[in-house]
Amino acid sequence: MRNYENLEFRGIQYRIYYPVNYRKDQKYPVFYHLHGSGSRGRDFEHFDDSSSLLRLIHAGGSPFDDLLCVFPQCSDDTWYDHFNDLLDLTKEVYNRPDVDQSRFNGSGISMGGYGIYQVMMCLPELFHKAIVCCGGGMYWNAGRMKNIHFRIFHGAKDTAVFPEEAEFKFVSIGPTSPTSRNPSRGCISRRLM
Repeated sequence: MRNYENLEFRGIQYRIYYPVNYRKDQKYPVFYHLHGSGSRGRDFEHFDDSSSLLRLIHAGGSPFDDLLCVFPQCSDDTWYDHFNDLLDLTKEVYNRPDVDQSRFNGSGISMGGYGIYQVMMCLPELFHKAIVCCGGGMYWNAGRMKNIHFRIFHGAKDTAVFPEEAEFKFVSIGPTSPTSRNPSRGCISRRLM
């Protein structure tokens, strides 16, 4: 199992998973992930159980093994309840001495998809790449993220978050990378460069 540390920043608990062969004197790419509503709380054990992504990281042998993986946990109803502190936490992580700032990458799913889009719209200069699943938000402001390379997914049959949210966001970010549509999965995909 990978080494990790549970930390807190202004009331936001977060976990950092260190790369398998971590050395303090090296810089690492970051995978900064905001979870969906099913992982809210203050219980990292529940957090672990509700995330297939964390199970993959725990298992090892994945592309995540070489990344510094950061997982804040939302203890309230939404990420917006902590938003200013979440922005400051994002900057705090970005400025760590072991972070390769040229490879600071964001991710979010559902509620976390909304949250990471908002964080990236406020701090677009920090992020290099992003993967967002079932997210949405202020598409009219999405052009601020035009230099971030995205991969956007959204199932066409989603009843919790309207799939049009991903379409609006994708179109609003601008044509910085190719789009593909897979009707068999009902997904929208914007490739990472």
